[in-house]
Amino acid sequence: MSPRPGPELTRLAVLHARLSPHMAACLRTLRRRHDVELLVVRLPPAPTAPFEDRHFAWIDHLYDRSALRIPALQRRLEAFAPDAVFMSGWFDDGYLHVARVLRRRGVVVVAGSDQQWTGSWRQQGARLIAPWYLHSAIDVLWVAGERQRQFARRLGFRGRRCWDGVYGCAWDAFAAQHTGALPNAFLFVGRYTPRKGVDLLAEAYATYRAQADDPWPLLCAGRGPQDALLATQPGIEDKGFVQPDALPALMGQAGALVLPSRTEPWGVVVTEAAAAGRPLLCSEACGAAVHLLRDRYNGYLLHTGEAEHLARRMRTLADQPPAARLRMGARSHALSKPYTPARWADTLTDGIYDWYAYPRSPARLAQ
Repeated sequence: MSPRPGPELTRLAVLHARLSPHMAACLRTLRRRHDVELLVVRLPPAPTAPFEDRHFAWIDHLYDRSALRIPALQRRLEAFAPDAVFMSGWFDDGYLHVARVLRRRGVVVVAGSDQQWTGSWRQQGARLIAPWYLHSAIDVLWVAGERQRQFARRLGFRGRRCWDGVYGCAWDAFAAQHTGALPNAFLFVGRYTPRKGVDLLAEAYATYRAQADDPWPLLCAGRGPQDALLATQPGIEDKGFVQPDALPALMGQAGALVLPSRTEPWGVVVTEAAAAGRPLLCSEACGAAVHLLRDRYNGYLLHTGEAEHLARRMRTLADQPPAARLRMGARSHALSKPYTPARWADTLTDGIYDWYAYPRSPARLAQ
């Protein structure tokens, strides 16, 4: 490896969890827009989100983490000689080991973070060990939004060591659905689990359907242990798991997104629905709602864990005149514009250039 990369980003190593289509869209734009060669290591797909490999076949060098022990992983990255490393968090000890090795050789390491600050004992512990455990491996934390920035500050990442906007989406594909009238249907997309509030959704929809004069159907796309709650309930159409290239068309069949999660660090589907010009019904737990949902402006903020409140808000939205719902959708679309893959790619390349081009004194890093 060369002793130190230059300021231009030409080769990026990505050490990822399970690779998702929204991240693939951002990486593909980076490759096309800035001519960056990619090496990607990823965990295998989850059973509840079996994304097909064709979505990632264009990646220059793609490896499964399960096939690489730490020494082999290190050799792969050293042979690739990246200008920078991007990690999706700090969950993998092997990723952290390689990041420390490369960082000592002058390679900048950027880690994404969607963790909200909750003050849990685990997060309090992370604050204590961050100076030696995280700072030795990571130069920059790239956070999803304001709630994640609060956690980053507590871990000691401030100023130039903390960037905003780690999540983008396949914005153009969803924005193409922002046309004309909105169908009378709700849409849920996600794993069928208690964390996503699927039991709350089933209960709330049954209440809404019993009270509404002309109830909307509820379209559901996903897979998980609570699928039985959706399978037989009147008015619910369970589409099962939907591959990402089919999701924009499904979004076009709905007039609003519903996401009643009990826990949701961010929620990329909120970004996608906003790009598609859909009103949003999201729980207060949803990190994306801080930036993409303004209560009564482009949708309704839901009380976390309250099925009755969700049922009321479903009815409130469905009872709005079509023109009012269109205005809400247009506002969602406008709020989504900072979350394009191009913005993601430019943030990364500009940040890497700035990191290498300017001195990294403690005073400057804190600015």
